[in-house]
Amino acid sequence: MSSPQPARDTISPPVYRYLRGYALDPSMAQRLDTAPISEVVFKIPWEPLLPGPRGKYLEVVDIDPAGRCFYEPVDLDHPHLLAQDGLPPSEGTPQFHQQMVYAVAQLTIHNFERALGRKALWSPGPPGRGKNPRDDSHYVGRLRVYPHALREANAYYSPAKKALLFGYFPASADEPGEHVPGGMVFTALSHDVIAHETAHALLDGLHRRLGQATNPDMLAFHEAFADIVAMFQHFTFPEILRHQIAATQGDIHSQENLLGQLASQFGRTTGQRGALRDAIGRFDPQSGQWQPHPVDPTEYDRTVEPHARGAILVAAVFSAFLSIYKSRTSDLLRLYTGGSGILQPGAVHPDLVNRLADEAGKAAAHVLTMCVRALDYCPPVDLTFGEYLRALITADVDLVPEDGREYRVAFVEAFRRRGLYPRDLRTLSVENLRWRVPEEDDRQPSPALNEILKVMRKGAQKQLYAATRREIFDEERRTRFFLHEMLEKHFASGDEGARDAEFLGLLPGEKFEVHSTHFATRLRPDGTPYLQMFFQLTQEVVVPAGDGSDRRMVFQGGSTVVADLKVPRITYCIRKPVSSATRQARQRAHLAEQVQRGLRATYFGPPEALITGDEEDRSRHAPREPFALLHRANG
Repeated sequence: MSSPQPARDTISPPVYRYLRGYALDPSMAQRLDTAPISEVVFKIPWEPLLPGPRGKYLEVVDIDPAGRCFYEPVDLDHPHLLAQDGLPPSEGTPQFHQQMVYAVAQLTIHNFERALGRKALWSPGPPGRGKNPRDDSHYVGRLRVYPHALREANAYYSPAKKALLFGYFPASADEPGEHVPGGMVFTALSHDVIAHETAHALLDGLHRRLGQATNPDMLAFHEAFADIVAMFQHFTFPEILRHQIAATQGDIHSQENLLGQLASQFGRTTGQRGALRDAIGRFDPQSGQWQPHPVDPTEYDRTVEPHARGAILVAAVFSAFLSIYKSRTSDLLRLYTGGSGILQPGAVHPDLVNRLADEAGKAAAHVLTMCVRALDYCPPVDLTFGEYLRALITADVDLVPEDGREYRVAFVEAFRRRGLYPRDLRTLSVENLRWRVPEEDDRQPSPALNEILKVMRKGAQKQLYAATRREIFDEERRTRFFLHEMLEKHFASGDEGARDAEFLGLLPGEKFEVHSTHFATRLRPDGTPYLQMFFQLTQEVVVPAGDGSDRRMVFQGGSTVVADLKVPRITYCIRKPVSSATRQARQRAHLAEQVQRGLRATYFGPPEALITGDEEDRSRHAPREPFALLHRANG
């Protein structure tokens, strides 16, 4: 007698979904040395999917405007596809392209959330016609993904459409051995391009003001952070990791390898040779050889173009990772080499390769977590690379007080060697780079300000334990409204309130915005839970542009407040005061340089911050697709 089968609705869903795809891009399958690792199986959290695929975070819409067609959506919940880990990789099957963009984008979201410790939200949709330009009540549940949106060598995240748009284009006739001249290249089949654009969308959802070019580092940071996420995701693929470590004998710094490269096929098929951007070295067109990138502390001051400037930050983070990796593996090499630590020519034993790959994967995961977690400790506006270093250090000190492996020292050294550090600090010790606590500050928060935190702690549970991302979005907006109401009353209460407004980087008596609020429960290495609240306050004033004309400049300031809700107390107030004359002068100089450089101002008018008029007028003149212009300029 057969045993009864459990009811269909009582069977637990799988934990993960497995989908096949290209490891980095299709070109790896055309080379004998990389063909064995050209395909991987992506492991992503399970969710039920509608055809498209369409899930909780993403909706793939395969419209091809240039081809005037709509491709049938793939059904990844079809039993046949579930049984074989999705469709097999294919450059000529649109349904696989849909599968590829979904798998990589969903993997990127998962890695981002794991590092940040909470659910990711997309930035709110634009307000409707006639509504307040600051209206951010439009919840965006799904980011749309268009695998064949453009017939050009470009791909970008669109803040206006809340979508990822991928292009396709004919390959150049250069280096015909690498690809078929004139053959079609699909950016939707490049892991790096997909991860990069998804990271742009994730960063925009967390920090909407980081896309405003108030200084040379702002757009460069957006590009660099997206590259960092894409590059360190390479280390989540064990097959590639083991292959490249074996090929380089564990030396992934001084030899060419796939781990530090980005968008290899895109770079080759557009005639650029090698990867589009390379963190550890570059192809030398004169010698025809790959050369390690030299460290030049003056390069940062001489570089303005966002991609090139951002590449310096990527190189610094990758250099810190390499130092950490060497530190973690030095004992293994000493044991393997009988104490010398120097590998002899020839193949490395597979057991050592596996151990080196394991350590590289752990180090990369930790570095990526540090980079993502630091976003909560960045100022709300006008971020610089030096301030990002301070955010990295502070976030790590907060959660991991004991730095036994000296990860923080590795970051400080890598940034210092490339000239990426705050210019207002006299020493670059870890202690000095950490954001100052209120006790060390010239200004002190009043007891009344800490009392407001106690009230906020009572509402933290609703946001922390919200069941859906929509509930989190709604709770965040209610929390912002409630906090704004309390702060507004407090600032108007007298001298104490005015001093607290100045402590928070604001001008007393002026309008301000509670730009974001987040709660997070993170675990320290000893298992102790750490309940934190992060909120950002912003304020803007209109000041003379300083160029002799009647134009005005929009100048923003404010602060990011980090609070320990267990006490509760403010642990850090990361200020960018709106009253700062130094920052105003720096922004004037930067905008004047933008106006003078190139034809953009001639054809499209001055930058958004220099538009004369009210807020609706500035919003109308703002560039709707900043990343499209930025990526097209680079391509």
